[in-house]
Amino acid sequence: MIKRISILLLALVPTMLWAQFAPEAGFAGTTAMHADSSAFVAWATGCTVVRGPQRIDKPESGVANFGEEALATGVPGGTMDVISLGDGGTATLTFASPIYNGPGPDFAVFENGLVNAQDTTICFLEIAFVEVSSDGENFFRFPAVTKMQDTVQLNGFACMHACLIHNFAGKYQAMYGTPFDLDEVEDNALLDKNNITHVKVVDVVGTIDPEYATYDSEGHKVNDPWPTPFGSSGFDLDAVGVIYDLAHYDVVDNETENVAVYPNPVKDRLTVKADNLQSVEVYNIVGQLVMSASSDVIAMDDLTQGIYFVRVNADGKTVTKRIVKQ
Repeated sequence: MIKRISILLLALVPTMLWAQFAPEAGFAGTTAMHADSSAFVAWATGCTVVRGPQRIDKPESGVANFGEEALATGVPGGTMDVISLGDGGTATLTFASPIYNGPGPDFAVFENGLVNAQDTTICFLEIAFVEVSSDGENFFRFPAVTKMQDTVQLNGFACMHACLIHNFAGKYQAMYGTPFDLDEVEDNALLDKNNITHVKVVDVVGTIDPEYATYDSEGHKVNDPWPTPFGSSGFDLDAVGVIYDLAHYDVVDNETENVAVYPNPVKDRLTVKADNLQSVEVYNIVGQLVMSASSDVIAMDDLTQGIYFVRVNADGKTVTKRIVKQ
């Protein structure tokens, strides 16, 4: 929902005591991925939306009507360049090349959450389930979990802690995507994780009224800002960014500008070849420096699987390479 936050619902319980998931963008341990990240190799090219009502318990209110389907394709546009799904609405995204299950997160979903001006540890967030399919007919949901209390309804202007939710789209503020790792979806004979053709985003509704509530993978009611009886009701989809797809997986240019980084993918030792090598820096997928060295052989054993960026400073120039750690 797009509106100025004029009312802040203060914490009703010490929610931070329950925190166990990644925090907001900008804080240590976050998994938020900025739209400018070099990790993204492609963006959704098609979007089909089935709008939900502005308020599920009052169908006479009409359906959400803000934005157009095309706004969910391509790169993120920010706060206003979104399409609103309404209560329980869905958006199904398609791609020029299928998503591949590589090491670490494979794609990210962007919404237009707003940071609270008085307390930057909380944001106005509207969240959604995420499902994937390799045939466009059979969809499988990521196991989403919420630790938000479900006894008092969050009102339509409430803010939330990102560290209380996991595997929900909309976990982060505008221009920061929530990453999803296909390894977390349960294996099924009807799902080819190396050939994901469709990503579906399903608004959670957010009410704790048992007649209309939705539930996470552990059976908890999902409590998010509700009701939001406006044309911009529900989850506001901005974009879906692809980290691995069949067109780009394992195809990395490693011999440009007289700098070579190999092997790629790498398991244990990474070799850097460059004239007048000065230093090497390794950054993770969210831009955090995880290693630095001045030698031409880098020990990668202790790094988790996923995408990294190797910044090579040599001969008065800086060259950045995208690598995969297996």
